[in-house]
Amino acid sequence: MEILIVRQEHKPWGIDGHLYINRQRVCDTVEHPRCCKPQGEYILELDSNPFRHGDGALASIHGEIIVGKNALPGMVIQSAETYQRLYERLKKAFQRGHTIRLTIRG
Repeated sequence: MEILIVRQEHKPWGIDGHLYINRQRVCDTVEHPRCCKPQGEYILELDSNPFRHGDGALASIHGEIIVGKNALPGMVIQSAETYQRLYERLKKAFQRGHTIRLTIRG
């Protein structure tokens, strides 16, 4: 499974972007402006899930990527539901023995 995060807007209150799985847009993302993961490629493991739910970028103090639907710069809505769907999708991929590769650009 290929996950791509494309960062779109870098603002003092958050980094907004989009999350794609196998080239299909799944949801929006928001990250802390200073505590975000560096650009690059990562191999994910189920116990090292880099995603979480939350309302805004400043809740992500450990570099997690908050998922949801973009509401305002640095904020998302429907985050808990979006996270749960994403987590279940990742869990099924791991159970099937798939490698999950995360690429962050922008």
